[in-house]
Amino acid sequence: MKLFLSTLLIFAMAVGNTFAGEVYLAVGPGGQRMFSKDGNSWENHIAWGEPKHDQNDLNTAAFFKGAAYVGGGYSIARMTATRDGKTWNDGVLPNGSPVFGLQVLNDTLYAVTLRGQVYKTADGEKWTMVADAEMPTKTHWIRSTVSGNGIIMGSGDYGPALAFNPKTEKITITQMAGQKDKNAGWKRVAFGNGVFVVGGQDGLLATTIDGFSWKNNETQLERGNISSVVWAGNVFLASTEKSGTLASADGISWKKHETLAPKTLIRTGGWVYGWAWPPSKMKRSKDGMMWETVANEKDYFVKEIAFGELAGTGSAPVLPGAKAPIPVIKSK
Repeated sequence: MKLFLSTLLIFAMAVGNTFAGEVYLAVGPGGQRMFSKDGNSWENHIAWGEPKHDQNDLNTAAFFKGAAYVGGGYSIARMTATRDGKTWNDGVLPNGSPVFGLQVLNDTLYAVTLRGQVYKTADGEKWTMVADAEMPTKTHWIRSTVSGNGIIMGSGDYGPALAFNPKTEKITITQMAGQKDKNAGWKRVAFGNGVFVVGGQDGLLATTIDGFSWKNNETQLERGNISSVVWAGNVFLASTEKSGTLASADGISWKKHETLAPKTLIRTGGWVYGWAWPPSKMKRSKDGMMWETVANEKDYFVKEIAFGELAGTGSAPVLPGAKAPIPVIKSK
C-alpha cells in the first residue's frame, strides 16, 4: 500500500483531449492507457511508469454507464476510472487480488480477480464482494474472462475454469483435463455462437454452455499449448504453438485456418486485435483472414482493448479507497 500511495504523489495533472461517445481504450503495464476514435489512431497517452510487472499493471477494461473502468494491480485489486478520457480517479477493491476481468451483465459491472474473487457494482462507485472461489491450489489463477448465456466464464494458470452465475452469486470451478503446469495464458477463454471455449496446455480446447457440462475436455498434444482463443464474429480462432492457427464454427471441430493469426487475440468493437512480442506491435482484422497493422507511435504495451461509450463530462467515478481525484501524467 505504501508503494501504491507514494506512486500517486509524484504525478502531475494530465493534458489531453476529452472524449465523448463511442471510443476504443487500450491498457497495459506501467499504467499505460490510450484512446482512439477509430481503433487505429491513438490519443491521450497516459502512463504511471515504464511497463513492468508491478502495482502499475493494468490488465482489463470495460465501459459502464458512460465511464471507462480499468483493473489491474500486483498485490492488490487496483482500479482506475474516467468519464472523459482525461481526468481519472484511482482506488482499490477491498481485500481483492489483482483484477483480471471486467464484465457487464444485467445493468451491473462485475470484477473478477486473479484468485477468483467476484465484486459487483450498480453505480461504478460502491463495490461489494459477492463470491470468493475455492481454488484447487493457491496458484490456480484467473487470467481472463468473458460473458455469455447469462454467466461469466474465466480461465487461467493450471487450468481452472471459473463459471460465475450472477443470479445465484455462486461460483463453479472445473479443473480442466491435463493442465499440470502454470503455463500462463492471458486470453484463453472465448464466447460465441452460444458456446464458451476454454483453451490451455497441450492443445486443450473444451466447450461448455453453462460451466457445468463440458465437451472435448481433453488434451491433444499435436496442437501444442493454446496461446489464445477468440470468437472472430463467425468462427472461433485459436493460436497454437505447433499447429498454427485453428478455426472452428462450433468450438468442437477444428481445422487449420488459412491465415496465421497473432499469438494473443481479443475481439472488441467489431475487430479482432492481435499481438505477440513485444505487445506494442498490434494487428487487427474483421474476420481473421486479412490483417492490417495498427498504429502505436509511442509503442505502448497492450494487454486489453475495450470498446464502449464515454459520457465526456462529469467527475471521474470515486472508487473505493480514493480520497481525491488522482492526477496522472501524459507520456512524453
